[in-house]
Amino acid sequence: MAVVIWILVALLVAAAVLVVVSSGADEDGPWRTFLRGLRGRRHPDAEQAAAARAAAADPVDLSLADFLRATASEGDGYLHPEELVEDLRTARERAAQVVRPRREAAEAQGATR
Repeated sequence: MAVVIWILVALLVAAAVLVVVSSGADEDGPWRTFLRGLRGRRHPDAEQAAAARAAAADPVDLSLADFLRATASEGDGYLHPEELVEDLRTARERAAQVVRPRREAAEAQGATR
């Protein structure tokens, strides 16, 4: 009996959350979206029917090696170490330009005390 009560309480809390969220929604709230989803299951449009057919198709059995061979691209890799080194050097110079005046100001302030 206690399980049934807890299930009812959980359903009531879920309904309350849907009501509260739907009152603050700009466009379609969760309740309308839920109802639209139910209607879509009964009467799917062309896009939903195409997605269902694609999901029902048999999967293609392909090994990882075959997949990587088929999708390999020629050319440079994504990461170029020279560019990375240059970016790090530039970032270090910019950080030094910011930190140096602050450090000098703090040292000058400490010397006046």
